[in-house]
Amino acid sequence: MPVSGKVLEDSIRLSKIRSIKLTLYVVQTVALVSLAFVVVFLMGDAAIAPNLHLPIASFLAVIVLLLLVTCVESFFFRVLEIKFARSSSARHLMAMNSMRRALIIAVITGVVALVLGLPSILGALEDATKESTIFEAASPSPSFWSSDPLELMTVRDIKVSAPERVEIYIVTAKNYELYSYDIADHLSELFNLRLNRLESEYIVNDTITIHVPTTIYTQYYAVLNDVANPGVSVTMVVEKAVSHTFTGITSLYMIAFVVSNIAWFAYLIPIERKYSSGSIYK
Repeated sequence: MPVSGKVLEDSIRLSKIRSIKLTLYVVQTVALVSLAFVVVFLMGDAAIAPNLHLPIASFLAVIVLLLLVTCVESFFFRVLEIKFARSSSARHLMAMNSMRRALIIAVITGVVALVLGLPSILGALEDATKESTIFEAASPSPSFWSSDPLELMTVRDIKVSAPERVEIYIVTAKNYELYSYDIADHLSELFNLRLNRLESEYIVNDTITIHVPTTIYTQYYAVLNDVANPGVSVTMVVEKAVSHTFTGITSLYMIAFVVSNIAWFAYLIPIERKYSSGSIYK
């Protein structure tokens, strides 16, 4: 008998293990695509036209979680593959490759977690995305969106500066369009529809900060009432913040990647040493 029954049995087992692993990964990929559709288009109110809106911040966190689960699953399958490998050399090679892969993944995810968690890096990104506008009541009212189309950056505050007393009203695009044909004659209506209800957030005599409510992708307009001091120029700065869903949850998952891969690397050390003496791979 040229090939022993044990060798043949091991070959069949390895083939079955790899087949099961492939099937599981295909099922998870299909589930991921389905989840993307549900999260982004059904729950996230995504749209292609007239304005692009693909809220992927939450979806990216789900992707990282699924990749983490898949990574942990691969540890289990690798243990089975090592167990049913035909020779010490094959076991040693599998262990070495897995250790090398675990180290690379731990380093990459560690760097990503560091970038997402460092306030200095996030602060620099937020400063780079600030938008400044100078306008008067006679010019068109400036508009801004509550977030970027992917919802990775959200508008946190609006800083408004003016040398003399004026009033600024933040209203939704829907309410603004009701009176956009003649803003000057409908300032009282827009005053009642303003989102910045506090007096300290709509009366400008120097510099004020207006907190923008957290909402689904929405367009806002800044309406200037300069009746008290006609012709005053106002400076508006839109300040943005990185999505907490993206930075917070994703950072935790990245740290979990680091911990799990380091633990896997440590688990493989004695296995690699055990089979290294009889291995042709060094």
